Order: sequence, then structure tokens, then C-alpha cells
Amino acid sequence: MSKLSMHAISAPIYVALLNNLNAWLDKAEEYAKAKKFDMEVLLSARLAPDMLPLRGQIHIATAWAKNCQCRLAGQTPPDFADADLATLEGIRGRIARTIDIVKSISAADLEGSAERVINYNLGPEIKMSQPGVEYFTRVALPNFYFHVTTAYDILRHNGLQLGKQDFLAGAVELPK
Repeated sequence: MSKLSMHAISAPIYVALLNNLNAWLDKAEEYAKAKKFDMEVLLSARLAPDMLPLRGQIHIATAWAKNCQCRLAGQTPPDFADADLATLEGIRGRIARTIDIVKSISAADLEGSAERVINYNLGPEIKMSQPGVEYFTRVALPNFYFHVTTAYDILRHNGLQLGKQDFLAGAVELPK
């Protein structure tokens, strides 16, 4: 039986879904132009009043991807300026920088990370400490999926024609 590496179960998922998120933004921009409304409407849309808008969901999804990979590699995650969330171009730049960070961390960088203790904060007051595999499987990946899925749902809720194939593209080889 082959041993799974932390890199093999993390980086390809992050990259595929972040690329998909970019593709959804392409479709959203086309949709907004076709329907003659400002893209800001979608970037500010939310599913419920107490939930983050689309730009906030992208902010958190990119943060989980870059922070997870950096922490697993024993690196301090870089901070991104919140100003890049103001425009679609800034959001696309944030996604691209996140993909670059994830791709820059090699399988060798993540060797031993399953057992390595990861220390992190959940919000300003909760300090957490877990082995890397628990951090990834129980915290980072579920949070990443939650925010990517919520971004998808916001776009769908606002009329964008997306389907499961749009969500899974690149992450799963779909039959033709």
C-alpha cells in the first residue's frame, strides 16, 4: 500500500478549486455584462444577512489555502492586504498569489508535516495546536471547502449558470 503525502492530498485540491473559482468569476463577469449590471452587485452579494459577501468568501478561502500550506511547511504565512478585495482585478490577483504560494511549497517541504504540531489562531482569542494531519483534515480543508462552496452558492443564487462540473473541474476527471 502506498503512503499518501500531505502534499498530494492538499496542493492539487487547493489549486484546482482556486482555478475553478477564477473560472466562475469569468462567467460572473460575462453574466453581469450580458444582464447590464455592475459586477460589484455580485461581489457584494451574500446568501444571508449574517454571512460574508462573495468577496469575503474568496478572502477566507484564499487565506485557508495559503495559510495551511505555509503552516504545514513550517513557514509563516504571508499577509495579504485587504485592499485587494475592493475590485475584481484585486480579487483575481489575490487568487493568483495564493495559487503561486501553494505551488511554491513542494512535497519535500511538507515531509513530516502530518505529525508536526501546527499552532494557529481561530479568530483573535482562540489558540489551537494540532498535529498537521488533524489541522488539515479537520480544520483547514473543511473551512476552505465551506468558503469555496459558499462562493459557488452565492453565484448560483444570483442567477449564474454553474453546475457540478464547474465545481469539480480539475479536481476530478469527469467522463466526457
